[in-house]
Amino acid sequence: MPPKHFLTSNFRVAFEDHIAEVRDGSEDQRRELGVLKPQDTTPEQIEQRVAAYLDKCYWQLSQFYRYSVPCRIAEAEPYLREVVRFAQAKGGKRDVAPTLYLAVSIQNVPGKEDEALTLFSEAFSDFEANGAPALGPRSELWARAHWSRLLRRFERVQEAQVQEQTIVEWIVEHPMVLPPPKLKALVSDDADSGVLNNILEHPEVLAAFEAAKEKRARRV
Repeated sequence: MPPKHFLTSNFRVAFEDHIAEVRDGSEDQRRELGVLKPQDTTPEQIEQRVAAYLDKCYWQLSQFYRYSVPCRIAEAEPYLREVVRFAQAKGGKRDVAPTLYLAVSIQNVPGKEDEALTLFSEAFSDFEANGAPALGPRSELWARAHWSRLLRRFERVQEAQVQEQTIVEWIVEHPMVLPPPKLKALVSDDADSGVLNNILEHPEVLAAFEAAKEKRARRV
C-alpha cells in the first residue's frame, strides 16, 4: 500500500498539476522539471521519455484512487486507459495489474459492463498463463471479487462461483498471510449478501483459520 502521505487530497491535487505541467509543457520546462535527460535530444527520444514518465505518474495516481477510503477507483479510469494504452504501444506483454484496475473502474458504468467483463477475462487468462509478479495477492483477490459480483449481476452464476472458489482456495492455502478483517475488506461489499460478503464464515475458510491457530499454538 502506498505511504500515508500519498493518500492526502493535497498531494493528489499537486500531483495532478504536475502531470498537466509535464504533459503540456515545453521542452525547456520538461528539462527544468528533470523529466528529460541530457541525452534526450531528438523528437523521438523526447517523446519516448515523456511518455514513459507520464505512464509512471498515471499509475501512481491510479494507486491513490485505489487506496483512498472509500475507494475511488472509478475516478481513475482515464489514467488507467493511458497506462494500458502505453503498455500496448510498447508491444510487450499485457500489463495485467492496470488492466484489472481498469476493469474494476468501469464495471459499474452503464454501457461499459461488457468491456469490463472482457478486460477481466483477458487479464486473468494472461495472469493464469504467465503470472504477474507486480499484481500481488491483495489486488488479485480484490479484482476477482469485483469480477465475481459483475458476473452475478449478469446472471452468469457458475462463472462467478469459479472466481469465488478461487478466492476461497487462496485463503485456505495462505491462512496466515492476511488478517481476517483485511481479507473481508478486500473481497466484500456492503451491497452484496453473497458468498464473498460472508467469506469469514465459509466452512473451508473457518477450518483453515482454525488449523493455522493450532499450528501457531504448537510453536509457542
